[in-house]
Amino acid sequence: MDTHTLIDALVADLIPVRRLFPPTLRLLGWLAVSIPAVATVVALQGVRSDLAMRFAEPTFLAEQAATVATALVAGWAALAGCIPGTARWKLWAPVAPLCAWMVGLGHQCWSDWVRVGTAGMMLRPDWMCLPDIGIAGAIPALAIVIAIRRGAGLTSAPVLWGSLAAAALANAGLRLFHAEDAALMVIVWQFGSVALFTAVLTLLRRFLAPIRELYGLP
Repeated sequence: MDTHTLIDALVADLIPVRRLFPPTLRLLGWLAVSIPAVATVVALQGVRSDLAMRFAEPTFLAEQAATVATALVAGWAALAGCIPGTARWKLWAPVAPLCAWMVGLGHQCWSDWVRVGTAGMMLRPDWMCLPDIGIAGAIPALAIVIAIRRGAGLTSAPVLWGSLAAAALANAGLRLFHAEDAALMVIVWQFGSVALFTAVLTLLRRFLAPIRELYGLP
């Protein structure tokens, strides 16, 4: 077959592709949907009575800042990761705020141990953390999955970070209405619920955002 004929045949049925907006703009769109959804859950649950006092504590503010930073950077990385040719460092960017969040929780746990001894290490059932985070994170998760599916979807990283973004944002909302507890309880039940929520959605990535081949995209 003649080369020009082959090229004409290949391009004859091509469908125009709309260029994706930059990840930062798409992140703002995700936040425009997600923040009102989380705020609605907080309003329905009712803010905790000691919230003003907690906001005066540097430790609480630092943990909330790390949680929100994890949500923002993970969301940005998820949206950047579904664009072909994205630099590898962008896919690893959420690790920094995630580590800061974990270090903050670990420091609070150590402070509780020094301050009250073994009493600060006691664990009690707190099964409401998981459904609360699931409810608060449902719409953010759905919104970011839809946004990810609009991209190329060449790797599973966007679903991982998108799931973490939704769970972290939900956890930030959770702490506005959920009664505060010892640091170990926060690590096991609240951060544990975030990890479980992220893991479940990541395991379902082939259904949520199937990985496509580089060539032959639908």
